[in-house]
Amino acid sequence: MKILVSCILMCCFSSAKAQSNATETEINEQVWFPFIQAYQDMNADNLMRLHAKDLVRVPVDAGKILTYQEYALGNKQSNAYQQQQKRKQSIAFSFENRIHNATTAYETGYYRITSTEADGKVNHYYGKFTVVLRKTEGQWKIILDSDTGKNITETMFQSGKQL
Repeated sequence: MKILVSCILMCCFSSAKAQSNATETEINEQVWFPFIQAYQDMNADNLMRLHAKDLVRVPVDAGKILTYQEYALGNKQSNAYQQQQKRKQSIAFSFENRIHNATTAYETGYYRITSTEADGKVNHYYGKFTVVLRKTEGQWKIILDSDTGKNITETMFQSGKQL
């Protein structure tokens, strides 16, 4: 009897892990990989397509809460400035927590921004993020996006599970 119960529990945990991996893969394909590409391309429209219209954006260090429209405008202005300065940029993510059910996900982790100046000088910037995603009509979208850059290091970034 103990063996049967153990087998049933192992099957349940294996099934839950497989569902978890499938959901993470789906989120990666629908949100994170397109986010990385849009960020690198400095394409604010594509970046904003990954966010719900009722987005709550919290840049903690600025002490603000932004709407979808405010965040979109800020991205467009920032991208225009980066392009004017002939900078290139990329972003990478590592995760601390990835918790989800069929329609909602909570993810925390770190990001590393690499900025390359026109003269070739490379700078790295780090931050810690918290996002909540919602799946609606088969599509995952970011509904809450919060981050801080205070005291975040490469070591912290490396401690997360890399995307």
